Amino acid sequence: AKKKKGRKEEEGKEDEEADPPPDEELDYLDGDEPDHSLGEGGRAMQRQRAKEWVERRGRLQELKKKRDAALARLRDATAAKDVASLQEAVRLGVAARMQGRSGGRPWRFQELTAAMALLARLSAREQQAAQQRAQLAELAALPLRAEALGADRQRNRYWLLGDGCGRGRLYVEEITAPWPAAPPPPPPPAG
Repeated sequence: AKKKKGRKEEEGKEDEEADPPPDEELDYLDGDEPDHSLGEGGRAMQRQRAKEWVERRGRLQELKKKRDAALARLRDATAAKDVASLQEAVRLGVAARMQGRSGGRPWRFQELTAAMALLARLSAREQQAAQQRAQLAELAALPLRAEALGADRQRNRYWLLGDGCGRGRLYVEEITAPWPAAPPPPPPPAG
């Protein structure tokens, strides 16, 4: 149980303390092909190294396309501030290897970090709003009247609190302030 707890704490730290991506993650081999001179191994080894370089360059170019598409989605979703599009954009970013570990330290693209932080804030806000809606629905289901049944001469108000089927209790809201004094009688008519 301790290992799981420690791992969860470590995952939380990764979210907060991710470095920018290292330079080797941003090298897509856009330059010229390296020199595959006839060093050790002869022509067969030269062809093998050239083939491996071409394959690696192809994989890196494909990764660059995925990352560019994910970056565009992350920017759009961040601007829109929509939870569903942010979740999809973060999923694309993770699939495009926009985060990882290098030298034992976590790294992440800045756009992915910003989108994840915004997603956490929006999700928390949505969860809070859902809780408030649930509380309001709970209160709306209670059989309370918004208006009193009536009042008596002493201005006491009467409320019926119950289940709406005639069962319940009568609540009397007593008003402690006395009624205003009656106005003096009009003077007798002259004459």
